[in-house]
Amino acid sequence: MIPNDKITLFNNLVKEMGLNGETKEEKLFMAMADALSEMKEILEGYDDTIDSIAETLSDVEESVYELEDEVFGNDVPELDDYDDYDDGDEIYDITCTGCDKTITVDYDALDSGSVKCPECGELIEFTIEDDI
Repeated sequence: MIPNDKITLFNNLVKEMGLNGETKEEKLFMAMADALSEMKEILEGYDDTIDSIAETLSDVEESVYELEDEVFGNDVPELDDYDDYDDGDEIYDITCTGCDKTITVDYDALDSGSVKCPECGELIEFTIEDDI
């Protein structure tokens, strides 16, 4: 991105040259100056938009902290507090004996003792052995 101060400097230099657009070179410099001026306006618009978004995000962050405090009080859980939580949603990959495709099942499917292969429809049976 071209910094705005360099665009301003370039435009000022073109004006100081007193170009009147009689030669191809003068027309080129004048066209570049105009294009850079338009780019500068667009960039300034982006800066304003980014500032507005940053302010909105700051407000949202503040609201989330307020909500978090309202819901949890001083006992805000940390992500590490959930490491030992086991919700039973462990997943396992098994291979169908009929079509040799690997399918993914959860613990509840394993606990039922069988699952139907979604590829070929064969019933895959198994038993769970506890590691003691």
